[in-house]
Amino acid sequence: MESMEDKGKGSNTRFDCVDIFRGLTISLMLMVINPGDVTKIPAQFKHAAWNGITLADFVFPFFIFIMGVVVPISINKRLEKGISRIRIITNVLSRSVMMFLLGLILNGFPTFDLAVIRVPGVLQRIAIVYFCSVLIYLLVRSLFKREIVQIGVQSLITVLLLILYYWILKHVQVPGISELKGGLVSYIDLKYLKGHLYTATFDPEGILSTIPAISSGLFGVIVGMVLLRRDNRLVKIIVLVCSGVLLLLYASWFNSIFPYNKNLWSSSFVLVTSGYGILLLTALYLITDILKMGGILTAFKAIGASPIFVYFASNIVGRIIWGLPIKDAISGATMTFKAWVMERLISPWAHSLDSIYFSVLYVVVWMAIAGVLYHRKIYIRL
Repeated sequence: MESMEDKGKGSNTRFDCVDIFRGLTISLMLMVINPGDVTKIPAQFKHAAWNGITLADFVFPFFIFIMGVVVPISINKRLEKGISRIRIITNVLSRSVMMFLLGLILNGFPTFDLAVIRVPGVLQRIAIVYFCSVLIYLLVRSLFKREIVQIGVQSLITVLLLILYYWILKHVQVPGISELKGGLVSYIDLKYLKGHLYTATFDPEGILSTIPAISSGLFGVIVGMVLLRRDNRLVKIIVLVCSGVLLLLYASWFNSIFPYNKNLWSSSFVLVTSGYGILLLTALYLITDILKMGGILTAFKAIGASPIFVYFASNIVGRIIWGLPIKDAISGATMTFKAWVMERLISPWAHSLDSIYFSVLYVVVWMAIAGVLYHRKIYIRL
């Protein structure tokens, strides 16, 4: 095992735990959005209808959290190479615009009906949060020279955004709609994006709920800053574990006044997902980067090396192939390719767990694709 002391800031800023965390998140995402049979989805693989939280609800905030972790790691590398802040911001803006456009393509595929195309979405929110996280990080880094002060200011901004969001929903009322029921969130989306939402009246990735999503990204930024510090590694682990536990305690308290709610991206939802995100990443940091025992997780590292590509490509491919009509040779009936795979290849031996096995096999397919790319050192950074 290596020394518990880090070698210094610029010497080794590649963390295996980050790619593995992303890989685990993407794998869970593939399982959640690719069930074999929508009538047999286990409760934990379905999003909570409104208040509450399930395993499926952790996917998106985990992805935003780990994106935030990468921000100080990547930005510091560029600054150390002498790249100007203006150029960094320009590059980040360009990448954010590209991700936003990919999200629109994903929403419009395959018909691309601009009259009703959904404007918000997963990649769109990631793009906005990524850009805001970088701007805030660079601003704080420019104004304050001491790292510990930077972390403190980042933490203050993160918490204030959550308080602001709660206060807005609590005190800014929409006539006829009770507080904290999504009234104002829906009102703003309908005012500016009517006809381009996930449903007729609501979008889980809407305008106002992006404010707390930025906090999810900033919690990741703070963790990334802690990982980069020259502190003893054991000290880092203690700090991160205590921080994660503290967020979970605050989340439990906040849940009583602003319940866990992915659709609203409630403040308590940010706290609970970020708390568990910190604890999971810390465990992976200990296992993979300190104890060097992450070999068994290489498949997740591979799929986490090109996360946006896997998310985008798997969605496009899934929509194309699963709906293809195929004539069954046994029954003579015409069914979708997905239904045929389930009925002929999985259900006969998986029985009631066939939907889960279908999802797992789909993950394995993309692990294989990502593994080939990773083995050839091809990283598709979208």
